Amino acid sequence: MRLLSIFLLAALLVGAADVRAQSDRDSSPWEKQAKRLSPIEGGTVISNFIQIMEAGGDSLWHGPLLSVYVEDAPEGQRFQTADEPVLLEDDNVVFALDVVSDPFPASTIWAGLAFAGTDDQPTAGGLLVSRDGGTSFSLLNPPLDAPADSTIGYGGSTLSAIPIVQPSGAAPQDVAFDAASGTTWLAGARSGLRRTTDGGQTWSRVVLPPDTAVSITPDQPNDFTLGPPLNDGRGNRNHFVFSTLVDETGTVWAGTAAGINRSRPQDIIDGERAWLHIIADGTSNFLTGNSVVRIQEQPLPGRNPVWIASWALDPTDRFGVTVTTDGGQTYRQTLIGERVYDFAFRGARVYAAAENALFRSDDGGRTWISQTTFPPEEGEADALPPSIGLRAVVTTPRALWLGTTDGLLRSTDEGRTWQIFRTSAPVNPDEPTDAAPDVATYAYPNPFSPASDQITRIRYETGAASSVRIDIYDFAMNRVRTIRDDVGPGQVETTWDGKDEGGLRLPNGTYFYTVETDRGTVRGKILLVE
Repeated sequence: MRLLSIFLLAALLVGAADVRAQSDRDSSPWEKQAKRLSPIEGGTVISNFIQIMEAGGDSLWHGPLLSVYVEDAPEGQRFQTADEPVLLEDDNVVFALDVVSDPFPASTIWAGLAFAGTDDQPTAGGLLVSRDGGTSFSLLNPPLDAPADSTIGYGGSTLSAIPIVQPSGAAPQDVAFDAASGTTWLAGARSGLRRTTDGGQTWSRVVLPPDTAVSITPDQPNDFTLGPPLNDGRGNRNHFVFSTLVDETGTVWAGTAAGINRSRPQDIIDGERAWLHIIADGTSNFLTGNSVVRIQEQPLPGRNPVWIASWALDPTDRFGVTVTTDGGQTYRQTLIGERVYDFAFRGARVYAAAENALFRSDDGGRTWISQTTFPPEEGEADALPPSIGLRAVVTTPRALWLGTTDGLLRSTDEGRTWQIFRTSAPVNPDEPTDAAPDVATYAYPNPFSPASDQITRIRYETGAASSVRIDIYDFAMNRVRTIRDDVGPGQVETTWDGKDEGGLRLPNGTYFYTVETDRGTVRGKILLVE
């Protein structure tokens, strides 16, 4: 389950080197169960940009391709990825993910896909569904409208509707499968909130309140337009949907660009749902902001708390977190000013993944401890940069996981030390491939955003331990930064933070670099974007 398409799709598509799955595997009982999953070459993640994660028992499912880490798989086979043509050939990435808690390999998996369209809008790429833990997948088309779908019935009213006929801008943001009812709910950005009760063969468009309404009910007259905001003034921000959740009571929650919407089982009238619409009103009694990017339920005895992350996309909003412990009757704000992406829980403990800190609370969010450094385990060869962009947090029975802009982190001691999973392609490979072309140097991520990526890594090769010099030039070939680094022999990396010699952030554009090593000078380029 994730949002953030409007900000992060490009980074997912062009992040690290793309390492594909092996096609030839040794036979084992575990492998026979996972016919559509193959070990990832190198035994690690496919991309270093990890913003999508969900637990399935003791296994961790994650993007940007549909991959899984299986604790009990043999060594070298714990990282697996789905051999799906829609992922391997069509530039799709996983944008929304839900895994029913049955342990692997019996999990039910819903994965919403997206790709970068010609207009740079995140574009819906369909959904992959598995009901056997990845043994097989079904590909579903994006749930869109026909051009004639210009009205929709709601109770006794016939509402005007804006048909969403193109996948552009309708990338899946979040998906929630309700095993009790067999209903799957999809937050589809400009395509709104949709649901299916037949496994995705057919979808229904869900009517949510307009921006100005506190609530709607199907047994009263209604007259408004269903659809996202258009330049001609039609549509509602509350119909642009970022997130969704079905909680333990069967209550459905939908987070939008204009607040949060709640519908309880007792709010169903003649098969239609009534909705309550809650917004940020500038007080501490409701949401911190109206752009609700994440909704998560904390399993606890009694009524489960529901945690809500809001972003400040309007001047009157604030970044922060809101929690309700009584099903939406009252709300309490916390972590004001923090850009929170995700939540995870272990009993009474709450984790919140913010931009540059992992927050932990043991008292329901009244007080927090922040963690901004992530020490590697003893003997861990890789090292983390001084600042990493956190994007996701998940707990499994044996580990705490962080998805970042620079790799996947796993801790078995509640965050004191971390195992780091990262990928890179070799320079000058013996057998060049699409994933590892024959180059003497490259940088990744590239394009590179200092705000979200923090650093880009420049990879090259030396013949012996030596001091290297990296010069970075702007498009006019003015030198803007020199980096000196003492490195060992072999294939190594040096990082750049996108700043000039004086520590100032450089403007967007193309930058060229040279690396002077004991083997000579190699050259490359980096596209810096914000």
